[in-house]
Amino acid sequence: MEDLTFIQDQADVNVVLACHDSTQPLNEEDVVKAFEQSSFYKAHINREFIPELVEKANEFIEEVKEELSPPGEFTHKIATIRDGVITISIGADKMTAKAKIEMAYGGQEVTMAELKKECQNMGVSFGVKKSRCEKLLEKTFDAEPGDMFEETIAFGKEPKNGKNAYFRPLVELFSDKIRRPTEIEGGKVDLKDLGDIDTVKPGQRIFRKFPLTNGTDGRNVLGEVLSAVPGKDLILETSQGTVIDTRDANILLAKREGLARVIDNRMEVDDVYTLPELTPKQGHVKFNGTVMIAGDVSPEMKIIATGDVIVGGFVEQASIRCRGELTIISGASGKPLDQPNDERQFNCLLESGYRVNVSFANQVDIIAKRDVFVHKQLSHCNVRASSMKIGQGEIPRGKLIGGKHILSKGLELGQLGAPSGAHTSICLNRSYDVFRQKEDIMWAQIEPHMEQLESLKKRLKGLISDTQRAECKEDILNLQYKIDRMNNKRKTFIQRRKDYMNAVKVQINNTLFGGLNFEIADKTKANDRERGPSVVRLKEYQLEIEPKTASN
Repeated sequence: MEDLTFIQDQADVNVVLACHDSTQPLNEEDVVKAFEQSSFYKAHINREFIPELVEKANEFIEEVKEELSPPGEFTHKIATIRDGVITISIGADKMTAKAKIEMAYGGQEVTMAELKKECQNMGVSFGVKKSRCEKLLEKTFDAEPGDMFEETIAFGKEPKNGKNAYFRPLVELFSDKIRRPTEIEGGKVDLKDLGDIDTVKPGQRIFRKFPLTNGTDGRNVLGEVLSAVPGKDLILETSQGTVIDTRDANILLAKREGLARVIDNRMEVDDVYTLPELTPKQGHVKFNGTVMIAGDVSPEMKIIATGDVIVGGFVEQASIRCRGELTIISGASGKPLDQPNDERQFNCLLESGYRVNVSFANQVDIIAKRDVFVHKQLSHCNVRASSMKIGQGEIPRGKLIGGKHILSKGLELGQLGAPSGAHTSICLNRSYDVFRQKEDIMWAQIEPHMEQLESLKKRLKGLISDTQRAECKEDILNLQYKIDRMNNKRKTFIQRRKDYMNAVKVQINNTLFGGLNFEIADKTKANDRERGPSVVRLKEYQLEIEPKTASN
């Protein structure tokens, strides 16, 4: 329509209709078509105005034709010009920021300068990626008015926590060396060849402490510092056979000649007592240091040592106790005692304040503060340890038949039980019992306070004086606060126990036979049939025997 034009009035676009006696009435379709063909076609058309616009325009045309009004122009708003809009939103954790662009309706499009300015307005000052901003703006090049685009443009930097201090031996430990038997012809190994015994010399560097690191602070997108947590420190301890290097406080030197060994985070240098074998001829051994027997240990012989004990041969019906690591290259065997008790069932004892390593054992009592590693098989033994692994490699396939085994953390092996149904008991409650004892002690401490609280509440009811009532109420509040703190501590301890026990499990990599009893926490379960690879653990407060899968 030639009489229909459009003009801009600041942010508004108005339609202008020249009305005279020959002007034709308008309809909505013509108005929209004319607008879309105008130079303002990108503006935001207000379609809700069009019916009113057409109605009023046609009334004015009619008045002009009937000479009720002089010819003139009819003007009405039809569209709005809008600039592009940039919005910055910050994640709840302040570690990301997103930019959202709404395309302009005939106005100015968003520029890089405006994007940067909006970031500044929102406080986003760290981690803004220029490439991400450019990628977002590139999306707007061929976009239509009103289109919206969004892109994450800023990323915070997580703090990198520090590493704990740790220790590392600077010499080869003999306990590690004996786990690599001497190789002979044909690829075979000589299990009884302990190789050369390399002792450390006075002044030799034997142990290094690697200090903690403080970590690296992070920042969120607002530039706020996220402090790193420093690692935990450890103290480099000395012993009778070691001294700290005066030139480097992180180095431990040997103070005397002897055999180096590590217990927890402490390095010891022991005197070494060696024998080709231990028989009644040599007599019992009680030694302040490490004892090494190249051959066998005869029946009824005893060894007590403050350090490690290494036996290159076989131990038969003998007793060995040590504070360090106990290693038997061959095996050990015993017989039932005439008068067994809760602590001892057999006349062969292997007891270590650290770890026990043995190739195989039959009818032996084994006690270890830490772990028990069995190379091949354990049959009809009683074991008390933190955990036990039977078999070599990442997937152990050793065998355990019969006996009673009380552990803390877990058991992993290849075959558990035997086709004959030999009675085997697996109890993973060594730590659980300690947890429960401590919980009972904590409750015993709370209970008297609970009784005292009830007594105070009864006393309060009988008091008349405001002063006495106020004093009694204060005593009640103080006592209640103390009880709440003790209860919260007990609840936290109980949760620790539950978390610990949920991680405890028995993992069988080959075959689980019948005739076994499992006990974890206060749950028990008997296995009465043969199964394949299995996992025994607590699941939703129940003790379950499940098929072993990659996920468990």
